[in-house]
Amino acid sequence: TTNLRKYTTLSFPITIAVLPKLQFSRECARIVVADKKELMLHQPMQAQNLKMNPGPGAILPDMDLKEVYATISQNLAELGPQVKGFNNHEGSLITTDLNMMGAVLDVAADNKIYFVDSRTSKDSMATFAALERDMKILEREVFIDDVISRSEMLKQILRGIDIANKKGKVIMIGHVDKSAKILPQLFSELYPELKAKGYRLVYPSQLL
Repeated sequence: TTNLRKYTTLSFPITIAVLPKLQFSRECARIVVADKKELMLHQPMQAQNLKMNPGPGAILPDMDLKEVYATISQNLAELGPQVKGFNNHEGSLITTDLNMMGAVLDVAADNKIYFVDSRTSKDSMATFAALERDMKILEREVFIDDVISRSEMLKQILRGIDIANKKGKVIMIGHVDKSAKILPQLFSELYPELKAKGYRLVYPSQLL
């Protein structure tokens, strides 16, 4: 929670995605809401590499569509009614399955919340599942912190700004724990300059 507060106490909009069914999941969700930031569920899904354990509350390849729906519904209920959306944690295997992604998006539609495709696979079927349902979803364009170094993170943020200049918006994802020593501080330094240049930081719910 110490690392989490480095993000939730920032003075501008930032969205925090919380993993389900862990010791501090509920407490982390409570902190995000109490500090008036947007709360997402970080929904674990199986990766192509079957040796990778996505963690508790995950969508696994042997599940039927009802189990997919029920699992996500339980995870949302655990984090509470303030959850505004969810994205996939890992999931390069599950997101390439059109039917499974359909069940995932049905949960989003039924709960009137958004889905952000983390794009852990270039072959993700989330967009097609959304088209079938006449739904809008959001997609991650930049991972800020694949490399944990200030210069590399800055490079990725600038790449994101470049995308925003062309498309009008960009979704960038970073990781709370592994980047806590660098990312909150980096954002704090960049924010006044971005604001002065007319950029806005917003929640995903404001992009739909």
